Amino acid sequence: MNLDKMLKEKLYDDIWQEYCGFLDLSLQEYMDIQHRLMLEQIDIYAGCELGKRIFGKHKPVSIDQFRRSVPLSTYGDYAELLLQKSDWALPSKPLLWIKTTWEGGDKPEKWAPYTESMVECHKGTFITCMILATSSRRGEFSLDINEKFLYGMAPLPYLTGIVPHIISEELTVDFLPTVKEAESMSFGERNKMGMKLGLEKGIDLFFGLSSVIMYITRSFSEKNNSGGLSNLIKMSPKAASRLTAAWIKSRKEKRSMLPKDLWQLKGLICAGTDSKTLKDKIEESWGIKPLEIFGGTEPTCIASETWARDGLVFFPDVCFYEFIPMVELERSFQNPDYEPHSYLMDELREGEEYELVISNLKGGAFLRYRTGDLFRCLMMKNNGEGIRLPHFQYVDRCPDVIDISGFTRISEKTIKKAIRLSGVKVTNWFAVKDFDDEDRAYFHLYLEMNNMEISPVVAEEVIKDHLSVYFRYVDADYKDLKKLLGIDPLMVTILPSGTIDRFTLTAKRKLRKMNPSHYDVIEMLRMIGLK
Repeated sequence: MNLDKMLKEKLYDDIWQEYCGFLDLSLQEYMDIQHRLMLEQIDIYAGCELGKRIFGKHKPVSIDQFRRSVPLSTYGDYAELLLQKSDWALPSKPLLWIKTTWEGGDKPEKWAPYTESMVECHKGTFITCMILATSSRRGEFSLDINEKFLYGMAPLPYLTGIVPHIISEELTVDFLPTVKEAESMSFGERNKMGMKLGLEKGIDLFFGLSSVIMYITRSFSEKNNSGGLSNLIKMSPKAASRLTAAWIKSRKEKRSMLPKDLWQLKGLICAGTDSKTLKDKIEESWGIKPLEIFGGTEPTCIASETWARDGLVFFPDVCFYEFIPMVELERSFQNPDYEPHSYLMDELREGEEYELVISNLKGGAFLRYRTGDLFRCLMMKNNGEGIRLPHFQYVDRCPDVIDISGFTRISEKTIKKAIRLSGVKVTNWFAVKDFDDEDRAYFHLYLEMNNMEISPVVAEEVIKDHLSVYFRYVDADYKDLKKLLGIDPLMVTILPSGTIDRFTLTAKRKLRKMNPSHYDVIEMLRMIGLK
């Protein structure tokens, strides 16, 4: 029986138990599932070419042996086979391949194989997210058949593009615009058509990257507040009535019109590296507290907040999870040959930050894979909600990568190449991810130049121009990034020659190239009078 039929028959308790029952598990029960499924994955993995390369002649027979004998991995360890889509070498035959950006122009993209079992699991986890997005307490939700779902997702071969295809097998959903239409449209066309249809039909659900949701929000406000009611004559009576009522409401409250004046959503799901800073603004604009989820091309959708919206909980049957603490992470930054120690879910400490390491289950390709994503363990259990599992907050990408709104991933190698291509004589530099007064993220590059032949202002513009060209090569959607953020996503500041070396001598510690400590940056800028 699929979800449509269960909803028609009002089997709400059964639906909750099937999709959200994992929230009743004890931590020991959770770990038992993790260990059992990982041992099954090891058996599948051992029989393929990729497994033989990683395991060698000795297949691990326990989780402890697996963690001791299999080294941590990155995409480069799989690239030879995965970039060629070598199905024959993988643990299970992929049903489809999902694409994302890698790092820099030399490696502009990476591909991840999704088996039939992984896709089936992904369908279940996303339906769980939809249920929780329409829930405010345990066991109760308002998700129903024929919900009107605003299409804010990037189409296949990106991960979000799977969603409309897989959930339609279980639940009848009215996507705005339709999946077929959306996949043939540009980003801007999808947004315009979705809003137009939303005025006609209403909107019940919305899912997208937090940065995309905020872009759509700003676009909506600019269009409807600048034009007033002048376009009503071109609308249907239903759309005109909806817009008029929203306009009157906003004027009574002496503020700009917002999406919440037009629609009362049942659920809003957000994801992305900047969700933490944007969720409050999304709630203010849409009138509903968003449900944050976490996913990625390599792990798939692996975590969701609960009805309480107070932390991410990882699904037990999608990936096997390990966590590298910050102290170990720092040692690996200082010494790239150092193999950091990892911990399991039941070994974590509240308040500490960890890099997530995943091993795919269900026949996936990645083992002990460093995702580069940082999480803070908020609590090991939630007594107030009766949940006995750890809750997490997504922090950001690891310091050696700067991610801006999920659209660009800037590495040290990327920056070095961009500077070299610019032809500007840079002698030292560092880069940080910064936020403006409205919590919009941007990439800030500080650099030094000896024997400057051009003015600092010109040098800053030259570097910015070359970086922009380089990033557009990395990601075809980069041209939309400036619109999404509402600001220029790049900023370049020229420092007096020798500033970084002076800081090193004064502070007696080396400044990290990528995302150095916020306090170190403030201290250094104060030293030269910029703060």
